[in-house]
Amino acid sequence: MNISITTKPTGRSPENKWYFGSRAEALDLSRPKYNRIGNEEDFWDLHWKVYELDYPHVLVFYTCGICFRVHTNDDRHAQFVRNMFTVEDDPWAHSSDWEIYHNTDYKIDTPKIYIHLNEKRAIIVGTTFLGEIKKSVFGILSFELPEHKVLPMHCSAFTYENSTNLMFGLSGTGKTTLSSDPDYKLIGDDEIAWNYEGVNMIETGCYAKSEGLSPETHPTIFDAVERAKLNDCLVEENPGEANARLSYPLSFVENSWEMKDLDHPNNIFFLTMDAKGVFPPISKISGDTVRRFFETGYTSQMPGTEKGVNEIRPLFSPCYGSPFMPRHVDVYSDMLMHKIDTHKVNVYLVNTGMDKNGVRYPLEFTRQCVKDAIVTGREDNSEAVLSTLETLIERK
Repeated sequence: MNISITTKPTGRSPENKWYFGSRAEALDLSRPKYNRIGNEEDFWDLHWKVYELDYPHVLVFYTCGICFRVHTNDDRHAQFVRNMFTVEDDPWAHSSDWEIYHNTDYKIDTPKIYIHLNEKRAIIVGTTFLGEIKKSVFGILSFELPEHKVLPMHCSAFTYENSTNLMFGLSGTGKTTLSSDPDYKLIGDDEIAWNYEGVNMIETGCYAKSEGLSPETHPTIFDAVERAKLNDCLVEENPGEANARLSYPLSFVENSWEMKDLDHPNNIFFLTMDAKGVFPPISKISGDTVRRFFETGYTSQMPGTEKGVNEIRPLFSPCYGSPFMPRHVDVYSDMLMHKIDTHKVNVYLVNTGMDKNGVRYPLEFTRQCVKDAIVTGREDNSEAVLSTLETLIERK
């Protein structure tokens, strides 16, 4: 059935996420907002209280070779999981690697997201925000996959003119909008894994911002939403809010890629929603400049993406997704640079934000910049944009 939900809070709660177990020694504790180690007693105290509650929905899905079993009391969140992942018919016919207990009725003053890396169990309570399940799964994968030489990436992926392309960016910078261009074949709009064979999708659903959605500016997303409505599986989250989103299966995107796996990418695009207007609309970058941009992840955080964020503000988010990448940043950057060098991938920085006059670049202009780069390439501009980035870092 189609669902509309107003959540509390209306964004993620990274300040209320804690990790547990001896494996947490591998966390990057230099980013304490997102990576903190909790007391073992606290985990088990909450775990047994939540474990004993009723869960009418038990959903099992596989992603990147890992089996997750999600227990939730909430019809709306169960539909969201079905939209975002390929759920198996019989949840008890599979041996899970990870168990997630999600309960929206449990009474608690603040959200709690507890992840036990040894026991491979996660608890989500005190929040009705849909993205907490999705991002908990991605955070777990971002911890697990590097041990198997697989790079988890907070990016979208698409094909165009016989090329495979990745698009990195923090929530709200345009990953879904740009990668859902009608001329592309969409592979995935938010989370992708890169192994020794190529890239593959982590999710089989989309979670698109609905602000400004129209058949003229976002025809692919608009049509997918209409198909989801007709099939009674659209989930509308926080309509009217700055972070309003729509969840629907990827299969309803008319120009989606039908296979889960693809070859290695030809091009990578780093998206920065530059509110200061100091970067060109697009720049080709290479070498240490690529590493520096990836490890710092300069962008502007958009309203509503996290609790308490109500205005656009500058943000440095390593790996273009710091809340979801719990290991040390160089674990991910070393893997990325090795893959870029090995497969001779072109890398571009795309400013989806403002020009020097404070006017936001039109969507169609940015789309054309990306297409031109894919087809004809550009001259390397690493030195100039790296100098600008270092100046921003000095001033932060």
